[in-house]
Amino acid sequence: MVDLRLFTNLPIERKLLLVSVIPVLTLLVLSLVTYQSVQTFSHDEDRLNHAYEVQTTAAEYMRLVVDLETGFRGFVLTGQPQFLQPYLAAKKRVLSVGRSLRQMVEDHEAQRAIMGEVQGLVQRLMDDKDSLIARVKAGYAEEALHYIEAGKGRSLMAAIREQMSAFDRREQELLSAALLSSSLDRAFLISVILGGGTLALLLMVFAVHLIARSITGPLVALAKMVASASGGTVPEVPVLGRRDEIGGLTRVMNAMSAQIREYIASIEKSEAELRALNQDLSASESKYRSIVDHAPFGIFTTRGMQVIFSNRHNWVLAGRNPDSPRDPESIWEAIHPQDRDQVSASFGEAVRNNVPFESVFRFLHENGAVRKVLSRAIPIGDGDGRRRIYQGFNIDITALEQMRERLSRAERLATLGQVAAGIAHEIRNPLVGIGSTASLLLDEVPEGDARRADLETILKETRRLDRIVNQIVDYAKPRDVIPVDFAVADILVETLTLLQDPLQAKNIKVNHVCPGGLPSLQADRDQLKQVLLNVIQNAMDALSIGGTLSISVSEAVREQEQGLLIKVEDQGKGIESSD
Repeated sequence: MVDLRLFTNLPIERKLLLVSVIPVLTLLVLSLVTYQSVQTFSHDEDRLNHAYEVQTTAAEYMRLVVDLETGFRGFVLTGQPQFLQPYLAAKKRVLSVGRSLRQMVEDHEAQRAIMGEVQGLVQRLMDDKDSLIARVKAGYAEEALHYIEAGKGRSLMAAIREQMSAFDRREQELLSAALLSSSLDRAFLISVILGGGTLALLLMVFAVHLIARSITGPLVALAKMVASASGGTVPEVPVLGRRDEIGGLTRVMNAMSAQIREYIASIEKSEAELRALNQDLSASESKYRSIVDHAPFGIFTTRGMQVIFSNRHNWVLAGRNPDSPRDPESIWEAIHPQDRDQVSASFGEAVRNNVPFESVFRFLHENGAVRKVLSRAIPIGDGDGRRRIYQGFNIDITALEQMRERLSRAERLATLGQVAAGIAHEIRNPLVGIGSTASLLLDEVPEGDARRADLETILKETRRLDRIVNQIVDYAKPRDVIPVDFAVADILVETLTLLQDPLQAKNIKVNHVCPGGLPSLQADRDQLKQVLLNVIQNAMDALSIGGTLSISVSEAVREQEQGLLIKVEDQGKGIESSD
């Protein structure tokens, strides 16, 4: 067993010295053939290395082309300069990688022609994007957006991918040819060795037997392993633990198979990254469409006067069901008939003069509701610089208009209050004189005098007018809000105590419900008390003699805010509809 291991580890040359001259000559021929086969294997390895180097460079070239597209889209969609860096980096390297790739396939006419076409398409793609980037920097981002929406860049990318796919298929054919050549050389080597072994066996059975076990055994095992490998996979060649040429050959073949697997893995990874990138691009496009369609303001697009797009919110503003299939042109029918002609004429004038459009008009809903919108649209040019479409936005200003009307009404009321306060100040002076004179006269008139009742009436009415004047002055006088914590039940009791006399005078029954455990209220106590006084007095005026007044306090939530609800109900006849 030791002698067999020693013989196995001996170089083939020394093994051949152990046999007679004839086996030496036979084995010498076999050695020459083996050497030639190793050279062939080396040549085949160079071909395989070149093929995988070409595929790796092609994958890098395609990645750079994709970086050009993604960098351009990122810059156009965001408008931020830092998104332009991938495009500039890819542009700086893609030309040199393309030239290197073309030099690698210089000996193959078909591959060289394909690379020429691909370089032309890439140059065209960069020229288009350089001009659009310059337009974006100049402030005309609409051209680049139109370029993306029109899919011009995608058509060039599709053409480049198609050409590079053809390039990869041809390289795969060259790789298959190199693998086939290696397999044929291996089979030829095995045949020669087996034939030489048979011839040596006739001359010296023992020597040929040892040589056959030493040389043909591992080669046959390798051949069987390669033959049993599944299609499309590169088998892992085991390294034999021997120090002769066969052991070295297995180490070389093992390293070569490992490199081939690494190349294939890198190619598969590049393909997976490209697929993921395409999915990301599709997701970005879908997200952009979703944002536009669900924006909280109306978006529309026209070609001339013809409306070609209207998002969901625009249909909502127009009072139409956004989920129903509609012709975008029918949006004109939703404009209020009184505004439609003016909007059409104004927009037509803007289109003819190729200038931005702005107008305020109303949408009339099918249920009669009206929405007032501010509409703006700007012209967008195509690649030739001619303006063909208008991109517009409709903003709901109904609430703003209502707020403006309320503000105007409040300003008028404030002015009216100031005028009333001025009049009240003018009235107060003569009232003071009348009241003082009436009081003096009343002191001088004896109790039984008939004129005393008239003086009391004058004094009473003067005091009532003074209270009215004071109320007008207090209403017109601005005052600061002073919030404090207090119990609603206490202020309700105080208010009813102040109104006890008029309530008893009209025999009005008061039912008030104020459960215990209610939270305290933080507000201006005096103002709330004045409000309660006013509301209850109004209810008393509406009630007839012997009526019932109901007051209740309970917790309530309004606009997600916790608070207290005070209800004052009376059985009065209310306000006539004619009033």
